[in-house]
Amino acid sequence: MRWWPKAVRFDDVPVPVLLPEPLAGEVRALLIDGKRVEAVALVRRRTHLTLLPAVMAVDAIAGGQPGMGA
Repeated sequence: MRWWPKAVRFDDVPVPVLLPEPLAGEVRALLIDGKRVEAVALVRRRTHLTLLPAVMAVDAIAGGQPGMGA
């Protein structure tokens, strides 16, 4: 069951959320340590995002940094 009106249309490919500093720096530090799950949990706790946008935000940071892996 969806909660939004039928007239609302969404793009096929969502755009990741850009995280502000210092949160983005904390996420980068967790990614360097190989703690992707903890990074997603941190983003969810601080921003109140649901799982998919939080994962996309973390992946956007990981994708922009060599050696962090997405």
